[in-house]
Amino acid sequence: MNIADEIIAVPSGARFLRADLHIHSYGSSHDVKDGTMTAEAIVNTAVAEHLALIAITDHNEITNVQRALAASAGKQLLVVPGVELSTPQGHLLVYFDSYENLEAFCGKLTFADRGKQESRCQTGILECLNEIDPAKGFAILAHVDGDGGFETVVKCYPNF
Repeated sequence: MNIADEIIAVPSGARFLRADLHIHSYGSSHDVKDGTMTAEAIVNTAVAEHLALIAITDHNEITNVQRALAASAGKQLLVVPGVELSTPQGHLLVYFDSYENLEAFCGKLTFADRGKQESRCQTGILECLNEIDPAKGFAILAHVDGDGGFETVVKCYPNF
């Protein structure tokens, strides 16, 4: 039985699992300079640290997600396909049940300067959310109160 089967088998209630759903990898996220942070190394470290699930969520790129999925085959680790989008309204973490759904979703978005440090998703958060829902994905705002975060860019909430 793999970890995904174990999660589904829980009939009700909560079960706490060790997870990291916001990991950047070398070669896909411009901010990762450590060449040892490959998808395979991330999977092996997650297994060694007894994490139950992870997601590689590189900035505006999904190239290492498929490598992580392949590296996790046969291991007690669930890799959730994901991406971190740098939208005009802030960063958005997006997750799907399969690489194919993630890839199809990303294919509907517009990106500028892919593969460069200034890479960004030109599709707005609301449009991204509208594209996620039909594909049964889910999203989480990231870095909401940081420079360029949702709360600093979208001035519709009172400051506390």
